[in-house]
Amino acid sequence: MSKDIYRVAIIGTGVIGASWAALFLAKGLNVVATDIAPDAKAKLEAFIEAAWPALEKLGLAPGASRSRLEFTANLDEAVTGSDFVQENGPERLDFK
Repeated sequence: MSKDIYRVAIIGTGVIGASWAALFLAKGLNVVATDIAPDAKAKLEAFIEAAWPALEKLGLAPGASRSRLEFTANLDEAVTGSDFVQENGPERLDFK
């Protein structure tokens, strides 16, 4: 069983989540990210901006664009309509 992936939800946008988001964007996917930290959106955008030149050197997939990134503080919004969910929260049972 397989399904094409077009939209990825990123839950948690620390270093690991931001890295996944950058990779998925470089592969030409739509990414919707969510994180409860008040400054998460700005930090994620800054991370991707800094990483993008290196990703360009490695080679971007057709359609790859930073403009494919969305951010929402609402977890339900992030996962609704997503084909794949990448969870990057802390390794704590109460969080998972």
